[in-house]
Amino acid sequence: MANLVGKKFHEIGNWRIDGQIIYEIAFAFEFVVAFLITSTYTDYFSNHLLHTLMFAGLALVLLKIFLFDDLDLKWLAIDAIVLILLLITWRTSKEFSLFSMGIFVLGARNVDFKRIIKIYFYVGMLLLAFVVISAMGGLIRNLVYRRDMTNIVRQSFGIAYPTDFAAHVLYLILAYAYLKFGKIKWYDYAVFLAAAVFLVKFSDARLSAYAIILSIPVLWIGQRAQTDHLLSRFIASFYWTVPILLAYLVIIASYFFTPSNKTLTKVNNASSGRLFLGHKAISEYGFSMFGKQIIEHGWGGANGLKMSQNAPANYFFVDSSFLRMTILYGIIMAIIILLAMTKISWESFQKGSFALASIIVIVSVSAMVEQRLLDLAYDPFLIALPVSYTHLTLPTICSV
Repeated sequence: MANLVGKKFHEIGNWRIDGQIIYEIAFAFEFVVAFLITSTYTDYFSNHLLHTLMFAGLALVLLKIFLFDDLDLKWLAIDAIVLILLLITWRTSKEFSLFSMGIFVLGARNVDFKRIIKIYFYVGMLLLAFVVISAMGGLIRNLVYRRDMTNIVRQSFGIAYPTDFAAHVLYLILAYAYLKFGKIKWYDYAVFLAAAVFLVKFSDARLSAYAIILSIPVLWIGQRAQTDHLLSRFIASFYWTVPILLAYLVIIASYFFTPSNKTLTKVNNASSGRLFLGHKAISEYGFSMFGKQIIEHGWGGANGLKMSQNAPANYFFVDSSFLRMTILYGIIMAIIILLAMTKISWESFQKGSFALASIIVIVSVSAMVEQRLLDLAYDPFLIALPVSYTHLTLPTICSV
C-alpha cells in the first residue's frame, strides 16, 4: 500500500487500484442489480437471488472504507454509530433500501461524485433502453394497468409499475441536468417537456411528469443564480430549505387528513389518495424512534397487477418517501436523512454552484408523493453527502 497525491492505492501487476475504482465498480454493480429488481426480469431472476447479489456491492464498499480511506478515531466512531443505526433500522423495518444506501453514502468519501453520476446516467440509459426493448419485443412482460374503472391505459414498459418507469425517467433527467448544469439549453428543456408528455400519455404517471415540468424553471433559475443574476440568486438561496419544509407539510397534511376538510380532500384526490393512505399508516403504525415494519399491498409486478384487477380494495401503500421513512425507519433516521439532504443543498449554495441545490428541490418534490428517495435504483444524489465538495463546484464545463 502506498500513498499517491493523498490517495491510497494497491498495485496488482501493472494496475493501480484505488478507492475511486473500487467504489465505481461497486456502484455500477449495485445499480445494475437494483435496476433489474425494478423490472419484470424478476420473472427470470428471483428477487431473493438479486437481493443476495447486492451484498457483493456492499462488501466492495466496506473494503474501500477499511483499506483505502484514511479514517481517524472521530470518523471511525461516527461510522460505527451510523452502521449500528442502519443495522437496527434494517432489523426493525425488515426493509433493505436504507441499509444499502447508507453504506454507499459512508463509502463515498474522496470519491469524484461527477464520475459516479456519469456511471449512473450512461448505465441507466442503457438499462432502461434494454428493458423497454425487451418488453416491446416480448422477451419480458409489459404490465399494462387501467386507472380505477376508466379506460386510461398505463404501460410499464418492462418495469414493475408505470410510476416506477416514470421515476427512472425523472432521475435520469436529473442526472443529465447535473452533468450539463450551466449549459442546459432550450432544446434540453424541450426534451424534458416531451418526456413528461410521453409519461402522461402512455403511463399516466402524472406526478413524475409534473416533477419533470417543475424541474425546468427550477434548473433555469439555478443556472442564472450561478452566473450571479440577482433575482435568480435570491430565489435559489432558499432552495436549501425545501427538503425539511416539504417533509413537514406532507407529514402534517397526512396526520390531520379527514374527509370533512375540503382543502385536504382536494389535495388527496389530486394525489390519488395519498393523504388518506398516509393518515391510515399513521393511525395503524404510528411513529417510533427506530421504526417498524409496514405490511403493504401494492400493485407493482405481476402479483400486484392481479390484485389491481381482482381485489383493488386491498391496496395499501405508503407512497410519500418522507412519511414512509419516518414510520418505517423511525424519527431518528428520518431527521438524519432530512439534515443530510439539507446539508447537500446548503453546501452546493455555499460553494456558488446551484446544481445539487436545484436537483435536491426536485428530489424533494418527488419524495412528497413517491417512495424512491432511498432506493439506489433511482436516486444517486444522497451519495453527495460526504464527497469532497471540490468535485461538486461548478459542473458547468462537463459534457454528457
